[in-house]
Amino acid sequence: MNMSYKNDQWGEKRFMSHSTDSLLIDSPDHMPSLVQTLLRAFKKLSYSLQPMSISELLIQLKEVTTPQQLTKVVNRLQYLLWKLPTKEQTAWRKKMMVALTTHVLEGTQKVMRLEAAGWLRLLLQAGLVAQPEDIFVTLVTAATSVPDRVTIRDTDEIKAYLKLIFECFWPFRYPYPAFSWQAFPKNQVFYPLAPLFNQADYAMQDALIGIFSELPTLDDGEILEFLLPVALKWAEHADAEHRRRITNVLARIDQVCSQRALQQLLRDTDPLVRENAKSATGFVRRV
Repeated sequence: MNMSYKNDQWGEKRFMSHSTDSLLIDSPDHMPSLVQTLLRAFKKLSYSLQPMSISELLIQLKEVTTPQQLTKVVNRLQYLLWKLPTKEQTAWRKKMMVALTTHVLEGTQKVMRLEAAGWLRLLLQAGLVAQPEDIFVTLVTAATSVPDRVTIRDTDEIKAYLKLIFECFWPFRYPYPAFSWQAFPKNQVFYPLAPLFNQADYAMQDALIGIFSELPTLDDGEILEFLLPVALKWAEHADAEHRRRITNVLARIDQVCSQRALQQLLRDTDPLVRENAKSATGFVRRV
């Protein structure tokens, strides 16, 4: 291996390996700092390779500051939890969800709030939640804590939470429900969402209608006050997609005006609207 020597601008002697193009320092003054740097690097590497307990990972979960870190810790927790008996899994997973809920409701970064919310949704869909209603409460609270701000980004965050809420209904659906209907959240959980209709654009209205369409009945005054005017407008909208989407909501409202609107949609000029209205009428008879 050929070596060439040179003095740098500080008068220190260095030599370059031509075969490796690596710069080696031949100066005692620089060695302590170099060794310290290497020792710190090895210490960090050693720490990252050490197996961590569930308790230690839960502490890490509370302290993470990026979505990537959060996902990595949750995945490691899930891996360890699968090795435990079911009863122990439930207890530890509850603590994990408390930490995720804290990120959603108290996090200062939008990306962290949404990442944690997405994990709560995923755990619910997997049937790994003891009380599904708790997840709905968290997401509804998150969605309704944003409206005081008026930026477009915050509106997008509300819509993101509404999408997650709607997706949380999936584990209750036929043919492979993860939960019984006894675990279905009460209507009261969704009361705080209804006032959002007053400030909603089409996309947000559509998301809200999707959520309320999942509830078995919609006669609660706290919901009806905000939902009924929107539902009746959609039933007469020039766009057929609006009329088609609103049929399931009308079927769940036991009011003369809503039932009259549903009957009108049974005679709609659009075949898809008529078909949806027919299916919704069948829901009314079952209820």
